[in-house]
Amino acid sequence: MAQGAAASGRLARRAGARVTPMGLLALALVIVVAWMGGAIGTAVTQPWLGIDLRFDGKAGGAVAESTAGPSRAIPAGTVIVSVAAAGDRLTIEPKDLTGQVDGSFGPFVEYQRFMDRQGRYADMMRRPELTFTDRAGGSYVVRPQAEGRPITSLGTDFWIGIVVGTFGWLIAAAIFVFRPGETSARYVLLSGIATLLFVPIGPIYTSRELGLPETLFYAINGMNFLGGSLYAAATFALLLYYPSRLAPRWVGWAVVGVFLVWYVAQALGLFPDLTFARRSLALAALYGSFGLGAIHWFRTRRDPVARAALSWFLLSWVVMVSAFGLIVLAPQMFGVDTGAAEPYAFLLFLLTYGGLAVGIMRYRLFELGEWWARIMAWTMALVLLAGLDMLFLAVLQLSAGLSLSLALLVSGLVWLPLRGFIAEKILHRRKVDDRALFEGVVQIGLTAGGGDQLAQWTEVLKAQFDPLRLDIAAAPADAPRLSDDGLALVTPQVAGLPSLRLEYARGGRALFSPGDIAQATALCDMLRFVVESRDAYERGVTVERRRIAGDIHDNLGATLLSALHSRDGERKDRFIRETLADLRSIVTEPTGDGAGLIETMARSRKEMSERLAARGISLEWPLEDAPDGGVDSRVAQSLRAMLREITNNILKHAEATSVRVALGERDGALILTVEDDGVGFDAQAVTSGAGLGGLAERAAGHGGEVAWSKGAGGRGACVTVRLPRG
Repeated sequence: MAQGAAASGRLARRAGARVTPMGLLALALVIVVAWMGGAIGTAVTQPWLGIDLRFDGKAGGAVAESTAGPSRAIPAGTVIVSVAAAGDRLTIEPKDLTGQVDGSFGPFVEYQRFMDRQGRYADMMRRPELTFTDRAGGSYVVRPQAEGRPITSLGTDFWIGIVVGTFGWLIAAAIFVFRPGETSARYVLLSGIATLLFVPIGPIYTSRELGLPETLFYAINGMNFLGGSLYAAATFALLLYYPSRLAPRWVGWAVVGVFLVWYVAQALGLFPDLTFARRSLALAALYGSFGLGAIHWFRTRRDPVARAALSWFLLSWVVMVSAFGLIVLAPQMFGVDTGAAEPYAFLLFLLTYGGLAVGIMRYRLFELGEWWARIMAWTMALVLLAGLDMLFLAVLQLSAGLSLSLALLVSGLVWLPLRGFIAEKILHRRKVDDRALFEGVVQIGLTAGGGDQLAQWTEVLKAQFDPLRLDIAAAPADAPRLSDDGLALVTPQVAGLPSLRLEYARGGRALFSPGDIAQATALCDMLRFVVESRDAYERGVTVERRRIAGDIHDNLGATLLSALHSRDGERKDRFIRETLADLRSIVTEPTGDGAGLIETMARSRKEMSERLAARGISLEWPLEDAPDGGVDSRVAQSLRAMLREITNNILKHAEATSVRVALGERDGALILTVEDDGVGFDAQAVTSGAGLGGLAERAAGHGGEVAWSKGAGGRGACVTVRLPRG
């Protein structure tokens, strides 16, 4: 059997090499269209009575829910007690109208008697006319429409079966087409075949009006049970190999073989009880899958990719099986007819195929987050609640209201504490110390060495995500991103630190998720903010140091130089007092003394005139009013300091006899021009020291600029300072 499985795998791979995936999917579509067409054709070719009957034990017969077409003469609500045609008469019994055949009969002879009566009803429907007798003895003659029933008369349950069967098969086929070499995909394909068999077939007899031909009914009912058996077998076998291998390859096919043998045995009537024959093995396989799921859960605790793939399947599987078992299978074990609910319950099968698809195809596994545990927790709570409710109803014989209230009370007392224990112990939730993380990030910003910063950054990431491995990423990222289906998280380069790759989150128990991306982004932003704030502080310190150095050089130096060259004792004392005042201003009032431009320039004119006159140099500075309104005091103070430095350079190097100063405004900016008739200099050839460089830096600090050129007539030097008013 193992050789056969291997051969089938090789055959599938060779077929896939010759046919494209889209070609195989097109073939799957053709198959499902043909099969569903056959199911619809079988349903609509049955004779049509136009009556919808539902047995009501209190009414004592079958109530006509609605009537149309051949039966439109029968008033809705009429209680029909018998049907007769061509000399045959049948009194309607409760199980004649059942939709759930497999779970409605105990002894096998009852099932055979039901099939015999169905054949007699079908024969009546094929007569030219039949007679319904109501509870009061009234008769209604109906002439069946022999050519078939309108397709619109098929109920919602029928179309649900068609939809579920179609999409279940197509999803299973797609998984197999794209993963033909995986054992799990083969069992998914088998489950798709099973779904194609039993999901759309059951609605054929659940949508019948009275009966179906006996042979046809046996065939489609047997096919329905065969499909259900194969589905249970395929699911159980699937969990032997998905997401990791638990048994040799032949075991899975042996499981399928056991189900097929069981099917043949029940078909031959070897089981005296039909419910046992058609429910016991299937229920054992379905709920046995929970045991296999638990084994996989334990085995994948250090394999987050396999754990995530298993989580998708278990989530859909647990929800589907729990709901289907509670809605359909469990009530049947107590003799409750669930035929009306079964077609709707088949919608749950799509959940399973969706979980299998994203699990086997490894599609966005990392998006399975904490909500998975919450859904599972609430599902198990509902299972506990329903189980207790049924227990109190069946065993203690309590009333429906009291039973539900007691079940809610017990569930709350038992489940809520248990849920908290599961969250803390089994799911391994860890509390993160946000303050410690913040302090760790801040410490990185306060650390000077690159190696020490990297070590502290890795410690912060380890504390947040607890990865099993953390290395420098081979391919840097621009922003935090997930890699390898969430197996790894790559952080970007930030604050001069390299891009890092973190693998196996939470100690290898989980995948990285979009929530982890958000946390990594927040940490990177925090680190970037801390480092930028530190750099801004350091830049501010540097700028302030340069300002103080410039002010000392331009202001104090110029004033002290004037005092040094002054022969007048009183004038020397005044210069020294001004120097002390400037020093106090530099230290305590770095933004200026608040004086306006006119006042500040008046001081500068007086100071500059005295300093130049002491060296025999004349100053030409027109007394017209300078621009003042809206000029920032810091700009005015900078102009004063720059005039002092320019004056120093003239006294030291220019050998000038006259200096001309002009202050005006152009295009919203102040324009200061200082021109001398000295020897001049080449601004490109002179190295900028504290003087020339300080002028340029001071102007740039206000968004302005300094330009040097020849003086009038090519003699001397001319400096032009442009500063914004603000």
